[in-house]
Amino acid sequence: MGGLVVGVAMAMCLFWAVGAHNRLVRLRADIVRQWASVDAVWLRLLVRLQGGLAARQSCVGEAGAQELQAVQNVSDQMLEVLMLARIQPLDAEVQKQVLVQHLKLVAEIRASQQAAHAAVRPDLDIALNRIRQTLPATMIPYHVAVVAYNEALAMRPASWLAKRLNFKPVTRMDLSLANTP
Repeated sequence: MGGLVVGVAMAMCLFWAVGAHNRLVRLRADIVRQWASVDAVWLRLLVRLQGGLAARQSCVGEAGAQELQAVQNVSDQMLEVLMLARIQPLDAEVQKQVLVQHLKLVAEIRASQQAAHAAVRPDLDIALNRIRQTLPATMIPYHVAVVAYNEALAMRPASWLAKRLNFKPVTRMDLSLANTP
């Protein structure tokens, strides 16, 4: 009889561990899925920005083309970081790189707005407005998924299992333009 009780208790612990593991994995997958939406929006914004810049480079002089090339270079760097984020979506260092590149791109667009040719300023304004309007709304489901995952990691006794499985909290990213220089 005692062996039966111990067996049932061990089976319950095993079923709990499997269930907790599956929940953590599902929540991590939800973060990755929500990040894919953010990534898709970024790609669409960058393709529009680069297409508009390429079309306008023929309209401006040599100095204007160089200024637009700086924005083009920063947007290319953003594309590279987004590619890394697609490969390692939950890596904290990659998330920091995405945030840094986001800030660089916004700063470069703003700097180019000041020095840009009159024919190019509307395109830069449109690009900045698209970033301002689209990204924060896209980040909401991502942030909800991050909060749910981080809360699940903090719950006891699942936190014990998460530590053993090396599940780390995911940081929220603020891609709004409110904190940009």
